[in-house]
Amino acid sequence: MAENEDWVIEDDRSEEERRQYERYSVDFYLCVYEQERLLGHVIDVSMGGLRLLGEDALDVNQVMSLRMEASLESGLHKNLEFQAKMVWIDLDEITESYAMGFEFLDLPVRAQETLREIIAELSV
Repeated sequence: MAENEDWVIEDDRSEEERRQYERYSVDFYLCVYEQERLLGHVIDVSMGGLRLLGEDALDVNQVMSLRMEASLESGLHKNLEFQAKMVWIDLDEITESYAMGFEFLDLPVRAQETLREIIAELSV
């Protein structure tokens, strides 16, 4: 690993583990907050987790209580509260922001329904 890449966190999960759920790209605003602090914007989402682009680096394996606010083209506005574990982080050299992967932890049925609504909207 090059000297300037010592911040990269290795993701030791297999390809199969990382692709368990179909992902949907996000073209609209899905913001993720920890309490009132904006962590970033969702790049893609699945029933298993999400990829977030944010300004601040977070700790891998950190479990967080988060809230996603969805405002989609159709006018759908939903809030989704969930627990997630950050499983990887990488610096996006183009935007100089951090791309982070989060895995949902024990989503309640109501949260799963809300997430399905959001994904259905994104898959149109």
